Amino acid sequence: MKQSALDALASAIYLARRQVQSAGLTDDDERIRASGLYDAWTAGKYEVGNIRNVNGQTWECFQAHDNEEHPDVTPDNSAWYTFWRPLHGKTPETARPFVPVQGSHDMYHTGEYMIFTDGKTYRCKSDTNFSPTDYAAAWELA
Repeated sequence: MKQSALDALASAIYLARRQVQSAGLTDDDERIRASGLYDAWTAGKYEVGNIRNVNGQTWECFQAHDNEEHPDVTPDNSAWYTFWRPLHGKTPETARPFVPVQGSHDMYHTGEYMIFTDGKTYRCKSDTNFSPTDYAAAWELA
């Protein structure tokens, strides 16, 4: 590929990333479909509603924070779940890896999909804080 084509592609991605921030995507499924345009998470300052990707999952910041003040808010630390929630897909195509529920802010709702640790995709049959292993009645294979 010619350098000019690579430069044009980089510019298009840059513009798309800027536009997705103001696109008014309010549904988790819409945000997941646009997840390739969100930046990967890095330590920094975050506002409520910021979206980032990390470890195969797309996350929304639901409590503003700055990693300079809260250095333990990282994806590999339990403090992460106090500030970030995973987005849940509403179709098998937008299913993301299962994330254990930490509270009401990230519970699975009826009609949402996830990929469980067994590699299979499940659909939530009733609002739940539990995995298919812990409460199978809330889930069905997609």
